[in-house]
Formats: sequence, structure tokens, C-alpha cells
Amino acid sequence: MKIEIADLTFAYDGKKVLKGINLTIKEGEFLGLMGPNGSGKTTLLRCMMNYLRPEHGAILLDAKPIHALKDAEIARLFAVVPQSSPTDFSFTAYEMVMMGRIPHSTNRLSGESRADADAVRSAMRRTNTWSFVNRSFATLSGGERQRVIIARALAQNPKTLLLDEPTVFLDIAGQFEIMDLLRALNEDGLTIVAVLHDLNLAARYCDRIALLHNGRLEAYGTAEEVFNPENIARIYGIEVIVRRDPLTHAVSTIPRISSIVAPMHGTRVHVLCGGATGGPVIKDLLDAGYSPSTGVLNVLDSDFATAQDLHIPIISEIPFAQVSEDAHTQNLKQIEEAEIVIVTDFPIGPGNLKNIEAAEYALEIGKTVIIINPQTIDERDFVVGRAKALLEKLLKSGAKDVKERAALLTLLTERLKK
Repeated sequence: MKIEIADLTFAYDGKKVLKGINLTIKEGEFLGLMGPNGSGKTTLLRCMMNYLRPEHGAILLDAKPIHALKDAEIARLFAVVPQSSPTDFSFTAYEMVMMGRIPHSTNRLSGESRADADAVRSAMRRTNTWSFVNRSFATLSGGERQRVIIARALAQNPKTLLLDEPTVFLDIAGQFEIMDLLRALNEDGLTIVAVLHDLNLAARYCDRIALLHNGRLEAYGTAEEVFNPENIARIYGIEVIVRRDPLTHAVSTIPRISSIVAPMHGTRVHVLCGGATGGPVIKDLLDAGYSPSTGVLNVLDSDFATAQDLHIPIISEIPFAQVSEDAHTQNLKQIEEAEIVIVTDFPIGPGNLKNIEAAEYALEIGKTVIIINPQTIDERDFVVGRAKALLEKLLKSGAKDVKERAALLTLLTERLKK
């Protein structure tokens, strides 16, 4: 069954909530409806449920307007999982799921049929709820109740499942449990349309995303196509970094909290780093309002990727090569423009020894130099003691040392107050 939403407009009390929505949901697709609060997600879902009649446009099911169908027909095509369900009644889990068979009943006074019982048993086994078949629905946990409600929807034998924030009241484990279940149902052929809030959860599970804002469809496509920094900044008002998860291969968004929490106070900090030691320091500096830059990093280093994602100045070098004279000169210029230079506890070999020599230059021209964990140099000196000798020289010449990132920020704050 193909679902077409054609030029859909809806208004509450004369105020337009949906404005000319056009999209097509393919059979067997997992679609996420997303957007900020008030963007029109739930209203669109309710129009699809035929709970609301649009002001203009139509919902078409295989080219037939949904409003032309009888309620019982719609119930056999669509099953609804609401955001929450009342718990102040004494129905058992089995009785709750049996309610999903109402659209298939020709005579409600005749009781449940063998087909009803088989459908309920199948739905409860599919959702792993058969083990508490006789328990009161009110006594179940949030995740258990949600699985029962999904089982009730499955008992309808629908073609499409419509869900309004199915993970909203669940902890992290419960959220993944429900989303894993929905993905499995989708892989079995069920079309799923779900209102979701978590960008990363949606990116991991949904085939496509419909991103709404102020009642309009602003973006429509795969998570990779929709979740880019420009769209997120424009629609949600927050800057993000977008990466691909190395395990799931789904796109992942990381808020740049520093852009909305700590205003830049202009203090430039140059970070000499590498081997994943610089990323956390750079993020801490941004969150605290500093303006960081990095020393020379090869383009395959994870610190290079972090600096690139955070849009801070980087001096790049090709992999497995020694720091070139040109890159070293750029490094020294960055140091001249900085007020503070930080040396992280990165492994030091022939290729990056010049970063330590750059710190020596920083001291010579009067910059504050802070070295993180110099005590561990024996474990990461791969130039036969030369790195250790340079660090000891730096400390004797006035460089300060700290053992952890929290102490680093404290030291920077104290310096800033002077």
C-alpha cells in the first residue's frame, strides 16, 4: 500500500499548523517524522489516522482518499500506537491486546473467535509479551506496557503502523528495545511511520526522515541527506557536528554545546597534540569559551578529524611523514598569535618531535606553556630519550605541568583572572 500526502494543509482555529505537505511513503518503509515541538509532526500523524480532516489536500491510500473509507476499513490498514496509554484500569495484558481484534469482529456479542485468539497469541509472542499474558496491564513497566500496546496494534493485522513518540517515557535500554522491535517488524514487511525526537535514534533505524518546521516539510530523504549541520542549525537552532558511527555506519549528530553556552572571551590557546589526546582538551576549551588552534597533525589522526569537525585552525601534514619545514613554520606563526600553548600527552616519535621544539620556541617568546602528564613521558618517548630531555628542559625553563584536564581548566581560569 502506497501512502501519498498531497498538498496537505490543516488549521486549528484559523491558525495553519500544516502548510502544503507533499510526501510519498513507500510500502515497507520506515519513516521518521521529526522536527521541533510545534512543527506539526503529531498533527500530520493524526491526519493520517483520519482523526483530523485537512483544510486542503488529501491523504491517499493506493490513490484512494482516506476520508472515503469507513473506520473499520482504515483500522484494518492502519494500527496506532499512541504516545501514552491509561493505566488506571484492571485489564490483563491479554485483554489489552485482544482489543486490537475489534476491527475484525462482525458480532462483538459473540466473543473472541479462534482467529482472534491466534492473532493475539502471535502478536504477543512477536513482541515478547506472552510471558506476562495474565498480568494486570497497570502493574507492567513502561517498556512492557509499550510492547503490549504494539502487540495490540499488531493484532489488527495492519499494513502500516503509526506511532507517536514510541520511546518518549523509556530509559535508554527501553528505547533500543522498542526500536529494535520496530525495525524487526519493518524487516518483516510492515510499513512504519513514527514521530521521533532523537536524531541519532532516527538515523540508526529509519529508512527516510521527514523533517518539519513551522508546519512545512523542510527536508525529506535519508538521514545522511537530511541531518546536515545547516538543516539542524536552521530548524533546531543549534550547531552540531555530523559524523558517521564507525559501528552502525549511521550518521550521528553531536551538539556543539560551546556555541550556545560559553561566549568566546578571545583567549587564543594553541594545542600541540596527536593520537586522540587533543580532542577532549579542544572540546573543553571550546566549552569554556576559549579560541583553540592545533599544532601539526597528520590527516589520518583522530585529533585532526575532531579539529576539522569543530572548525578550528589546523596545520596538516601527510600521514607517516615528518613535520615539514613549511608546516613547522606555520606552527610557529600560530604560537605567536596565541596567548597560551598546551602540550598534551601524545606519543612522540621522529615524525612529530618538532611539535615539542615548537613548545620550546613558545617559552622563548614569552608564552605560557602548560604540559599535560609529563610524568608519563617514559611510556611515550620513541626517540631514545630526546623527548624526555626536551620536556624536562621546558619544565626547568618555566613551563607548568598538570596531571588532568580538570586541573588544566582551573589553571587557565586562574590565569585569565590575572
